[in-house]
Amino acid sequence: MRRILRNLAFALLTTVLFFGLTEGVLRLAFPIARTASLPDGMIRDHLRATAFRYDPDLYWTWKDLPEPGQPPRGEMQINAYGFRRVKPMTVAKPSGTWRVFTFGDSQTLGAGVGPEETYSAFAEQALGEDWEVINAGISGYRTLNVYRLLRLHVEQFQPDVLVVDCMPFDSPRDDGPLVGRSRGRVFDRIRGFFFESHIYYTLRLLTGKLRPDRARWLDQADPGMTRSREGLGNHDLIAEWADARGVKTVFMTYAVSTEGWGYGCHTRDGELPEGYPLFDACAVVAESGQPAQTLFQDRNHLTVAGNQLVGGALADLLRGLRP
Repeated sequence: MRRILRNLAFALLTTVLFFGLTEGVLRLAFPIARTASLPDGMIRDHLRATAFRYDPDLYWTWKDLPEPGQPPRGEMQINAYGFRRVKPMTVAKPSGTWRVFTFGDSQTLGAGVGPEETYSAFAEQALGEDWEVINAGISGYRTLNVYRLLRLHVEQFQPDVLVVDCMPFDSPRDDGPLVGRSRGRVFDRIRGFFFESHIYYTLRLLTGKLRPDRARWLDQADPGMTRSREGLGNHDLIAEWADARGVKTVFMTYAVSTEGWGYGCHTRDGELPEGYPLFDACAVVAESGQPAQTLFQDRNHLTVAGNQLVGGALADLLRGLRP
């Protein structure tokens, strides 16, 4: 009996040492675990910002959020739920209110302007009472991040409309499993120990690559801007998620300024899913009659005037969607 116990103890100790050593080597080799979708360097670049922390599902997300009921925190004024909003809100949607969520990168977040100067805030102001337009933009977010954010966090807020302001085919198509969230400190620690380990992600990566229907990979930016529908982009997955829950989806074209302060558009004809309301932000800014320097801070970030123009036009479209 003692010999059996000694053998079991030795086997347990050997196993722990093996996995501990393997985990240590992987952490040294890859300080940020390589996930099944976005390159390590892309995640690393965004984690250099002090406002973000690593998340195994979203890749980067806000850190140090205030407690519910406390005022928004940080330069961007992010509330307890991770949204850029200074007005109060609750998880439960107020009776009679139509709740709109805007998703995208720093253009949606409103880099360079205040929380009440984003196009989301101007749209809510134009719509008036019984509307909430909640800014869920996060710097660098692509359709992959947005789709995962929807599945993980947004459904509980009972959205009526999703507005998606992402460049088409901007990230690999990914409808893979989520680590998810466990309630309670003990479960969080257990989940973190097993599912946020580098060993777990390495195994997930290897098994994902062996799947014949695996998602495509975005290993580097495409300087030639050649795009393929096969395996790239998650707009249709976002729309399917919303359709299944009776939520309307609005897709935005991605407006930019060009060198020499002209107007450009990162969305080409036929690149967004058909059959859904389209908000042509590219046309809104280009047909405004205003110089690009008035509406853009740089290549893609809108000024206060640009956000007000886009927000007002978006409000007109949203108003027409409400029964």
